[in-house]
Amino acid sequence: MEPSSNNNLLAQDKNWIAPLYGKPDIDLVEGKGSYLFDVNGKKYLDFVSGIAVNALGQCHPAIVKAMQDQIGKFSHLSNLYPNYPQINLAKKMLELTKFDKAFFCNSGTEANEGAIKLARKYFSRKGETDRVQIVTFVNSFHGRTFGALAATGQPSLREGFGSMPGDFVHIPWNDVDALKQIVNEKTCAIMLEPLAAEGGVMTLSDAMAKTINALRTEFGCLVIADEIQTGIGRLGTFLGIDFYGIHADLVTFAKAIGAGLPLGAVLMRQPIADQLRAGDHGTTFGGNPVACAGGLALVNIVSEPTFLESVQARSLELKKGLNALIAKYSFLGTIRGEGLLLGVTTEKPVAEIIAAARTEGLLVHRAGANVMRLLPPLNISREEAQEALMILDHALAKM
Repeated sequence: MEPSSNNNLLAQDKNWIAPLYGKPDIDLVEGKGSYLFDVNGKKYLDFVSGIAVNALGQCHPAIVKAMQDQIGKFSHLSNLYPNYPQINLAKKMLELTKFDKAFFCNSGTEANEGAIKLARKYFSRKGETDRVQIVTFVNSFHGRTFGALAATGQPSLREGFGSMPGDFVHIPWNDVDALKQIVNEKTCAIMLEPLAAEGGVMTLSDAMAKTINALRTEFGCLVIADEIQTGIGRLGTFLGIDFYGIHADLVTFAKAIGAGLPLGAVLMRQPIADQLRAGDHGTTFGGNPVACAGGLALVNIVSEPTFLESVQARSLELKKGLNALIAKYSFLGTIRGEGLLLGVTTEKPVAEIIAAARTEGLLVHRAGANVMRLLPPLNISREEAQEALMILDHALAKM
């Protein structure tokens, strides 16, 4: 049944959908490129991108064609049989990142669950069964299934769900001394987002990146890089760890990799793959052929050198414009982030800024308690970047 108005749509959502999200009164019916359109024809410049999923915006021709071609062949086989959509995407990702083997799943939290399991299995198979400790960071976000939630450094998200899987330790972000004190011969892995997006767009210090690399060498622990939001070009480099110079053993992906469809992945070094056996881990839907076909089309575009240069250029333009807005509006604070994962701290409630921007035709998101987050498509034009700044200016002026 098609809704006849925004109010009807929101009312239906409240009637039939579990109340786990605070949704606005908006009825989006179509998307094209960097824009979404509502039932009344109003245009919105989308700087949320499905929370960094739509890396090339809506309905990119290469992605649409790849998915249409694949769904006309087969849409699902399960992982009981090999198939070229998975192999082709894995081969491309491994060539670009210099990792050795890939595992496909459905989502970011599943990718992180998989990486945690594979890291522990690696040491167990080597006979080091006591190496189970995973070190993560306060305010990190790794997902909402139990293992990924235990890794997440936000206690409020675990409230009311009972006991979590054990052997996870959370230390303050960028606290080099704390990391040195906790990592030892019993540590299985250090797990981190190269740039902690959900926790407040927190950037990694050079000292912390160097310390992680040094501890990995000294104690032989693994490093798990959660690239679910930072990977595939978001920071202006193909991987976030490339931006910060982190040496990782397992890298997790989701969001952008599926080009709009549910898809997650774990890339691993060969020594880890060498310790795995059939049945150690698995998934029914993981690596869906249609999602893999769309993902390959996206990765082929994003991996072009000139494409990543354009991401870096748009980032500089947005930072310049945001600094001008900070100078103009005293309630804005500082810019955080890199590439096209940017945040601005604010003394006014973030929800009010999000609502004001939406009224003016710009969709933005939040991060942490007091950060407005910008996640535009990676292929936004210079004109669209300037349009976003102009709309945001208008919205802030009315607050």
